[in-house]
Amino acid sequence: MKAFLSLIRKLRDVTYLLSGIAAFVVSKQTPPFAYQALIRLFCQTGGRANDILSSFISRISPPLDLASANGILGNLQPKEIDEIVRVLKTDGYYLFPHKLPEAACARLVKYAKSTECLVRPTEEESSHGAFSERAVYDPLQPRGIRYDFTQQQVINIPEVQSVLADWSVLALAQSYLGACPVADVASMWWHTAYSDQPDAKAAQFYHFDMDRIRWLKIFIYLTDVGPDNGPHCFIKGSHRTGGIPSSLLSRGYVRLTDDDVLLHYPPEQLIEFNAPAGTIILEDTRGLHKGKALTSGDRLMLQLQFSNSLFGGYYPPSRFENISSPSLAEMVRKHPSIYANYLN
Repeated sequence: MKAFLSLIRKLRDVTYLLSGIAAFVVSKQTPPFAYQALIRLFCQTGGRANDILSSFISRISPPLDLASANGILGNLQPKEIDEIVRVLKTDGYYLFPHKLPEAACARLVKYAKSTECLVRPTEEESSHGAFSERAVYDPLQPRGIRYDFTQQQVINIPEVQSVLADWSVLALAQSYLGACPVADVASMWWHTAYSDQPDAKAAQFYHFDMDRIRWLKIFIYLTDVGPDNGPHCFIKGSHRTGGIPSSLLSRGYVRLTDDDVLLHYPPEQLIEFNAPAGTIILEDTRGLHKGKALTSGDRLMLQLQFSNSLFGGYYPPSRFENISSPSLAEMVRKHPSIYANYLN
């Protein structure tokens, strides 16, 4: 009976998902019921449902013929791309020897220290009625555990636009996705030592992402990050189909404690990225990951995402107000489909 009910639930969610995809093709918007079905099917199948959908997307939206793969990740040759993608598929992450230039990091830090953003209350503060507020980050007097810049702010920063148009980033993204990459979900935030306890709202418990069908994230440290500054953590190999135990997936789309996770993975699979400013990490965040709670200092992170489709969770619309990066202007002209999410 239990197996029969499980089958009925899967068939129901497949029906929801397919009807939602049909609606998305027409309206370019994902019905909430279809997005929830995507999440449930991921949990029920260990990722196989996403794999099937991705295979179909690769056929209808194949990779572009890019002229080069030379950029901030190096002058990548086809064999190098193949090797990096192999490591990504095996481990779920790739740590690059090349870094974002120091001058670009400095300009982004300057922007982040002088621009108003959204201060998130902790989960406990929210439970007592606290709301987010807008403020400029003051390192000497942090007012919250996390300060978020909106996607609208982030995509209009010249240095971010240059990364979005970087040939090496695009070449790796589309090779990993097996499809034309779509720029999607750009964010930048401060993590602070406002509280030394991990907070769910600040993504400081282990979790998997499921905003889209398939995606690749680029994390860039904009400040030096040591053990006390909230290093990003990832469970090696947990992104693979079946890589998260069914006992964890059965809980649904939830945050998990360290104890929950480490019951299922040996210590050597826990990767903690302590690294200097400019460090670039590519990661499939379908795997379990978190930001470690800070005990001192702060951390500024830039995160960009390329997906194989915009089907999935809702994000407020964001648009390029001014394309100040010559490289982005060229890419928009040559390959506008990559940036459809941000074009009028």
